Amino acid sequence: MRAFFYLFLTLVLMWLGGYLWFINQLSNKQMNISDKTDAIVVLTGGQNRLSVAGILLEERLAEKLYVSGVDTKVTRDQLINLLGTGPELSSCCVESGKEAADTVGNAIETMTWVGENDIKTIRVVTSLEHMPRAMVEFKRFMPEILFIEHPVGSWRPEKINYFNLSQEYSKYIISLLRSTISSQIYNNEA
Repeated sequence: MRAFFYLFLTLVLMWLGGYLWFINQLSNKQMNISDKTDAIVVLTGGQNRLSVAGILLEERLAEKLYVSGVDTKVTRDQLINLLGTGPELSSCCVESGKEAADTVGNAIETMTWVGENDIKTIRVVTSLEHMPRAMVEFKRFMPEILFIEHPVGSWRPEKINYFNLSQEYSKYIISLLRSTISSQIYNNEA
């Protein structure tokens, strides 16, 4: 029984140490706002993500914008309105997918779109706290693509919901484990 207690305590301390590292990484995140990419991919679900992606497209930081995980009830006109892009850019350069229901789904949906459009570089737009997990999944499904992170929001400790952040960190750990296991399986099969 004592061994179980020490094992549990060790796991809790490891999780807590990783959580503090995760917070430190988020608080020191730097953004590259000048490099152009082939496309911008925005993951739906968070405040201001769509409008930020629309501004990036308007500033011509990419030729195309892909919105992953659009709710099936959202019309194209509603989506364009949320993006805030002009009619010319909206008609030529904005595409969306409605299949993704989670981060893994975003990566798979984007991978399919990337393959159809010969994309080599992507600027990923999602919330600051979601970015680490999104990058793990995107790199797992598209290891040959160059990604530039464009997190929405800034680190302000007084505005952070630490309970939600701990959930995001736990999901990040699961994504890392899943990625490590799948790469091990792939390497053993090769």
